[in-house]
Amino acid sequence: MIKINSTWIRIALLNFLIVAVLGTFLRFAFIKELFFLDYLHFQTAHWHLAIFGWVYQAMFVFIIGAFLTPEQQAQKKYRVLFWMNQILIIIVFITLITKGTSFVSVYEDIFFLFLTGFFVFSLLKDLRASGVSKNLLSVELLKVALFFLLISFIGIISILPIEYFFSAKRSVLYYLSSQFFLHFQYNGWFIFGILSLFFRMIENYGIEINTHKFRLFKWMTFSAVLITYFLNIYWGYPGYLVFLWIASVAGGGIQFFALLFIRKDISKIFGQLKPHLNPITIILFKISYISFIIKLILQVIIFYPPLANIALTIRNYTIAYFHLVFLCIASVFLIAWKIQYKQFSVIEKKSNIGIYVFSISLLLLEFVLFLQGTLLWMGMGFFPFYYELIFLITLALPIGIILIIFQNKNLSYFGVSKDNLIKQNTKHVNQHL
Repeated sequence: MIKINSTWIRIALLNFLIVAVLGTFLRFAFIKELFFLDYLHFQTAHWHLAIFGWVYQAMFVFIIGAFLTPEQQAQKKYRVLFWMNQILIIIVFITLITKGTSFVSVYEDIFFLFLTGFFVFSLLKDLRASGVSKNLLSVELLKVALFFLLISFIGIISILPIEYFFSAKRSVLYYLSSQFFLHFQYNGWFIFGILSLFFRMIENYGIEINTHKFRLFKWMTFSAVLITYFLNIYWGYPGYLVFLWIASVAGGGIQFFALLFIRKDISKIFGQLKPHLNPITIILFKISYISFIIKLILQVIIFYPPLANIALTIRNYTIAYFHLVFLCIASVFLIAWKIQYKQFSVIEKKSNIGIYVFSISLLLLEFVLFLQGTLLWMGMGFFPFYYELIFLITLALPIGIILIIFQNKNLSYFGVSKDNLIKQNTKHVNQHL
């Protein structure tokens, strides 16, 4: 049984909406000066809320819903944890908006680490008592995801001693610390968290897989995540090409070949899953999967030093890569998961508008960012009305999210009974709750 707490996931989506609105303000700031906006402070608050307010909170809800029994999910500790997380997220958000990154915000993040540690401890303890076999691939992937989630905080914790002992807030060490956190969040916690939920879905539908091959894939991907951090070290110390070769040839290559190793199995799994999936879920899963492949290709091709330097110096490429992972892989998958487990209606076209607006706008955003980055690389400058275009595309994201949150009020999302929901969704509803 897979269950989702509607109230909690609605809170996570509202956080995501704020992230999208902030992103829109940041884009508009290039068109017209906003006197109230400190760009650096808003930018820091933007990515912080994206990671903790949206992805972390959504993962929190989906993981306990997918892996724990209803009785375990109803425990007071998880309710307290969720709301403490949310309160802290709001406090940190306000701190970053007003003061930017400071000792106060770092201490708040460290407190968030304690909450996260308690969540991981409680989850693993309840997982052992839930009756779910520890030998399931989804459980193994979940443990790897939680490992990366915890070690990513080393990057935040190390900021305090770096600033105290080296007085180097913008130094290479500061850069490496922040990138340590982002790298193991985006490439470790996000990716393995998604994989654990995906394979939990497969197990839920009783689809058989080649467990041996996927365990090899797990360890190859795990190794690749560790090794590809050397790319950040190369960017910090660009004179040492050995770091670039280790990251791209070893790390990126291992991960890319790991995907090739299971490519046929993935196609077979999608074929077996298709009868169980809502049509919109299938589309979103494909977007997420193709984006993951693009991510791996990008990690492989930058082994060539000039390309690695371009990826670092052309900001459009950097932003496009982070958006690729955050929006096209993680966010799209999480929304697809939410659709699959009956949080949205996907029958009437009007109920799908928000999802289409969101999906099309993020794909357009990626295209424009990569295109403009390529034009800068070729020395052709900015194409006409670039900032206006990127603003309009970004504006579509919060509009899409608003439509997703507040679409069709005749949903279980707003308290409709299970029987009524099934009547409304007779054609596409998923019978495996």
